[in-house]
Amino acid sequence: MTLVLALIPLGSGQSTETEIDVDPVAAYLAASATVSDISKFCERNPQACETGGAALSAIGAQARDGARIVYEFLDAKVSKKDGITIELPREQQLAEAGEDGILVTGATTTQVTSGTLTHDDLALPWRGAAETPQQPNSAPQTASKAEYGPVPRPKPRTGGNA
Repeated sequence: MTLVLALIPLGSGQSTETEIDVDPVAAYLAASATVSDISKFCERNPQACETGGAALSAIGAQARDGARIVYEFLDAKVSKKDGITIELPREQQLAEAGEDGILVTGATTTQVTSGTLTHDDLALPWRGAAETPQQPNSAPQTASKAEYGPVPRPKPRTGGNA
C-alpha cells in the first residue's frame, strides 16, 4: 500500500525551488534493482515473509468483511430510499417458504412449486416390447446382429497410392 501511495503523482502544494531531473533509464534501473532486492528478501528472512504473509491474509479478510458490511449498509439505504424491491433467486425463495410451500411476501401469497408439471404429466405411459414383423424371404436375426445393429461396410479402395 505504501508503495502504491508513493508512486501516485500527487502534488504536495509546496513549491520547490530546485527541480530534480530524473533520467528515465536510471529510474528504471533503480526500480529493477529494488524489485530484485525485494524478491530475495524472503530468501534472507523466511520468518519475516511468513509473518508478513499471515498478517496480509488477516488484513485481507478484515478488509473483505468490512467491504461486505459497507455494501450491505449502502444497499439497504438505497433500496429504502428509492423503494426498490430486489427479486430473490428461486432457490432462496424456496428456502424461505414455509413447510406447506406457501411463500408469503408483502404483496402476494403464492404457492411455490418445483415445476409446472402435474403428477399425471410426469407418469410415463406403459409401452410393451415392440415386435418387428419378419419378412418372408429374410433370414432370422441372430442375437449379435440385433444387439449391435448393422455393421458398416469398409470404404472401397481406390486405384491410387493414397
